[in-house]
Amino acid sequence: MNLHLFIAGTGGVGKALMSQIRHKHGFLMQHQEINIVVHGIINSRFMRLSRQGISLHEPLEEGSEWKEADLTDFIDFIKQRRIPNAVFADLTASDRVAATYLDLLQNGIHVVACNKIACSAPMSHYAKLKAASKESGAVFLYNTNVGAALPYLQSIRQLYLAGERIDRIEAILSGTLSYIFGRYDGTIPFAHIVRDAHQAGYTEPDPRIDLQGIDVMRKLLILCREVEIPLEEHDIIKTSFLPESCLRGSIDDFYHALLHHEECFKQRYVETQAQCGKLKYIASYCDGKASVGLQCVPPQHPTFNLSPKDNILLVYSENYLSPLAITGAGAGGQGTAMGVLSDIVSVALSMRTVTLLH
Repeated sequence: MNLHLFIAGTGGVGKALMSQIRHKHGFLMQHQEINIVVHGIINSRFMRLSRQGISLHEPLEEGSEWKEADLTDFIDFIKQRRIPNAVFADLTASDRVAATYLDLLQNGIHVVACNKIACSAPMSHYAKLKAASKESGAVFLYNTNVGAALPYLQSIRQLYLAGERIDRIEAILSGTLSYIFGRYDGTIPFAHIVRDAHQAGYTEPDPRIDLQGIDVMRKLLILCREVEIPLEEHDIIKTSFLPESCLRGSIDDFYHALLHHEECFKQRYVETQAQCGKLKYIASYCDGKASVGLQCVPPQHPTFNLSPKDNILLVYSENYLSPLAITGAGAGGQGTAMGVLSDIVSVALSMRTVTLLH
């Protein structure tokens, strides 16, 4: 089976995905009879489209085949040529790219996304995406939205589809925040640890996005929607640990404000130590209430000994009174790319199943 792939995004995840497709091509052909052919690549500056296919051995953005990026032309190319088995993979964090999903799905084009914007949009738009996928038969997969390559969405979705009653969800969904609070012990200023994480590439370009828990809120929203809990972002209670002054001004102003409030962070750490606890940024859902925020967890809590860079999902249900726990690295370019590639292969397998049934 030929799978015709169009890739949006050539950052860390995009490059990793193209490398993995190149290296796993022989395995996929031999074991799954899947031949992934890349026909289009676009980023914020340039794009390339080819009816014959693009060699992933060639350097990006080199040669006359690369044109100035035009997202509308890129999408039109896919739609107008009615390419069979076409898959659009969004590896960006762009709202403009996420806004194309509905059009693509309505035109029978499969969509795989690690971009969280579409699935955390207002519930009305999320419902339209699901309806378009069902009506056209185009597969819409976004398993890397939460936990990168970890099977968070697949696992909770399968439980729900089997009729399992989900009673409670508890999770640590930010490797960035785990890393920061795992390192902070009051001996090095909190601002310095945040800056180290920023320079190491663990945070968003503006670290306040991570520290405000915006990314965690979106992930919790998507998790809940997978089990038919129709939450909106404003339904999630967010308890901020940042003083208001840290949210204003430039990034340099932000770091100055963090240093100014160092005693606040140190006091929070000292109080936590006095309770023999650890600081964890936790997302939770229970009895119709969803929240994200920094908590002091006791030694018996399942997240207490979690590695600083790991995520964890805890699902409590009627048959999992002790929670179903899935733990591991929930971020990183290679892991996310592997999750995207897994979704792409799942598209091919689902198409093969449909063909057999007919």
